[in-house]
Amino acid sequence: MDLHTAEESGAGEPPVQQGGVQDCRREYDPVTSRVPAGISDVAALLLQQVVETSLSGTCIVDREGRIAVANDALLALWRYDRDTAVGMPVDLLWSSRREGADCIGSALTAGRWSGTIDARRSDSSRFDVRVSIGAAPCPGTDGVWLVLSCADADGEERPMGAPGRQSGLAGAVAAMPSRFTDPAQIDPAIDASLESLGRACGASRSSLSLFNESRTLLGTTHEWCVPGVKPHRGDFQKLLADDLPWWAVQVLQGETVLVDGTSGDVRLRREERDFLKRQEAGTVLMIPLRLNGAVVGYVGFERGVGSGRFGGEDVALLSAAVQIVAGALDRKQSEYIFRESEGLYQIVLDAITDAVIVVDTHLALLLANDAFIAWCEELGLATDVVGRDLFSVLPFLPPAARQQYERVIRTGRPLTSDRPIRLSERTVILRETLIPIFENGEVARVINISRDITAQREVEELKSRAYGQIERNMEQFALLADHIRNPLQAIVGRAELIDDAEAREKIRQQVQRINGIIDQLDGRWAESRKLSMFWRRYS
Repeated sequence: MDLHTAEESGAGEPPVQQGGVQDCRREYDPVTSRVPAGISDVAALLLQQVVETSLSGTCIVDREGRIAVANDALLALWRYDRDTAVGMPVDLLWSSRREGADCIGSALTAGRWSGTIDARRSDSSRFDVRVSIGAAPCPGTDGVWLVLSCADADGEERPMGAPGRQSGLAGAVAAMPSRFTDPAQIDPAIDASLESLGRACGASRSSLSLFNESRTLLGTTHEWCVPGVKPHRGDFQKLLADDLPWWAVQVLQGETVLVDGTSGDVRLRREERDFLKRQEAGTVLMIPLRLNGAVVGYVGFERGVGSGRFGGEDVALLSAAVQIVAGALDRKQSEYIFRESEGLYQIVLDAITDAVIVVDTHLALLLANDAFIAWCEELGLATDVVGRDLFSVLPFLPPAARQQYERVIRTGRPLTSDRPIRLSERTVILRETLIPIFENGEVARVINISRDITAQREVEELKSRAYGQIERNMEQFALLADHIRNPLQAIVGRAELIDDAEAREKIRQQVQRINGIIDQLDGRWAESRKLSMFWRRYS
């Protein structure tokens, strides 16, 4: 997605689709809001209702990275009016446009992105907001559009006039995000969502089915069905890996499939017709479910014989619902994998004598070893640190520490630094090493290994002072040798004036002896200087 100013094409025509997110210019009401091109008038009204009636702040982003549609909840949260927000680059919602571009790029690459961001309102005030961004195919085109949903992480109270009670399929989709706030309740949330979606779209059955890793088994894990319809929850269907039904092949390729046994579709083989018969359905809609970019199953909706087919508007709204389910499952899977290995990580970390912590990209502590907890106890700080913000646990950390974490998260490169920290009446010098941990090609966590090197620094300073004193003593010794030799020369010259030959010879011999001793001292001085240089280099 190009985050730059979009230029209208001639005669007010919408820009031509060039990949990425479809640019959307067609008006659906008197204000300057836009909906994705290729959507029918009925679908546009339904899409408008989904956005406007969402309990959370919601907007749709076009191919140029601009807000095409925004609801009242989002406008109130960011304090924009509609005329200003519609057409505005979406990355202006972030306090840093680079961070906004990174989040949107991740959503385009992986299909979705979620997390807490540092946002900036129209009056330049900043606040934390939980954001979920999903990419959904645009019916009738080759493009995709981004749906951004948000909720104030600070719990800001929603203004009067916010969306109220929802109805119909659009309302069922809009009500889904609030069900998936608790990762431990995802399964009941999926069941409740399948029921509300199924009732809203007139389906006799709605279900979630998953493939096994080898794609030879398909099982139904969640299901809702009307009374009188035989449930298939817990049932498994065997598949031949080298002879998959055509609908399974298309689902695994990421395509939405509509199996209609009442239309006389010649592509349906006996196996597909038997499949519809087993399901006691006349029409089946299967929307691929992606986790980490790979199709792992589908969400299916069935209508009885004679109940009609699913329209394009239904497909668009149900596809958005599947994106919400996929995002929730992805978060649950990531948390499960991390918690599964947390015990082993904790054992390894506790065996390290240095203070070690693991934080996420929002600087919330995920793990802390015994050395770090003991350090907190020594400083009189709280020891229940897991789940808390790093800067609330260690309030004495300077702003430069946050910048270093952000640099590691942004660049993916380790960083080592020495940091003096003032604690009550003493100054502690910490050597910190920040190591990024990658998931799916992006930094997901950061390991901090901290060591108190105060004593080491004091020893180094003592050694430096000692070496300096030794150097000064050796220089004084060299000068002393010269000072001794100069008087000796005077003594020899004076002795030459004495008439007594015997006395003159004795004086000369003593002077030579003293010179010999000084020469030996010079040799020792040279050796001492070499040894001093060796100590400085290798100690």
